[in-house]
Formats: sequence, structure tokens, C-alpha cells
Amino acid sequence: MNALYAIFRLTTRIEALCLQLGIAAIALLTISNVLLRAITGHSLIFAGELNRFLIVWITFLGIGYGASSGRHIRMTALSDALPEAARKALMLAVTALTSALLAWLTWLSLAHVLGTVRQLGAVSPVLQVPLYLVYLAAPLGLALGAVQYFLAFAQNLLSPGVYIAYGRPDEHEPTPPAAG
Repeated sequence: MNALYAIFRLTTRIEALCLQLGIAAIALLTISNVLLRAITGHSLIFAGELNRFLIVWITFLGIGYGASSGRHIRMTALSDALPEAARKALMLAVTALTSALLAWLTWLSLAHVLGTVRQLGAVSPVLQVPLYLVYLAAPLGLALGAVQYFLAFAQNLLSPGVYIAYGRPDEHEPTPPAAG
């Protein structure tokens, strides 16, 4: 379990740091651009393009971070009605399948970005950044999500209780019996 915890801490710290830096960069860039435009009447030419790139990165890196904190949307009507053993089996299936799906999507997106997009040689209009570098956010974010769901699967497999994410127990409240 210590190895799983080390992987969890490392990936979660990387995700959080990247998200914090990305959001701070967007805020600083936007504020700077507004101030510059108000003072000089001119905008930073690259501000819009760079903000779009940062939004792409934040969106995909948010997959793993959301999974690590158990914040993704869940449909719990079925699981809330199940006893704990069945909820655990369902959570094992969901986390294993989600991890496998994200790993497969990582592979497909990496092949597309490094194959098709890179070979096209497309660059952004203002910054002249190769677009495949921007689109690498997709396989990276999907891979981090796959790792986080695998960690949730492993914790559910190795620990008592039901976990929605590594270190995050399911705060299940039993469904009250029907009045009758």
C-alpha cells in the first residue's frame, strides 16, 4: 500500500501544481492584457492564443485531479440501494473499466497527436508553437486519469470498505426503507 500511496501523492501533486500554475497564468495574462489595453490602447497579441492553450491543458489535467479527489460526476441511484459488498463489487468494476478505458484512450490520442498532428507540422498562428505540443495535454491528462482510477481500484481491492478515489471512502448513506 505504501507504493500506491507514493504514486498517489506524486501524481496528485503534479496535477495540482500544473492546474494552479495554469490558472494563475491565465489570470495574470488576462489582467495584464486588460491593464495594458487600458493604459496604452494596445493588447498583447499572443494573450488569447496562450489562454486557449492553457485552457486545453487545464481541462485535460483536470481529469486526473478530479478522479484523485472523487469529484467526477457519479450516478449513485443504483449503488446507494445496494448492500456494501455489492457496492464494493460495483466500484471495483467501475474503477477497473474506467482505468482501462482511459488507458486505451491515452494510447489512441498519443498515436494521433504524435502521428497525424505532428506529421502535419501545423503551428499556431501567433506564437508559432507546434500544435502537437498543445495537444499532448490529451494523452497526458488521460494517462493521469487512468492512474488515478487504477489507484482507486487497487484500494478497493486491497482495503475494507468502498472507496470512490484513493484515500476517499464512499460516504454512503443508506436509502431509508419505503414507508408502508
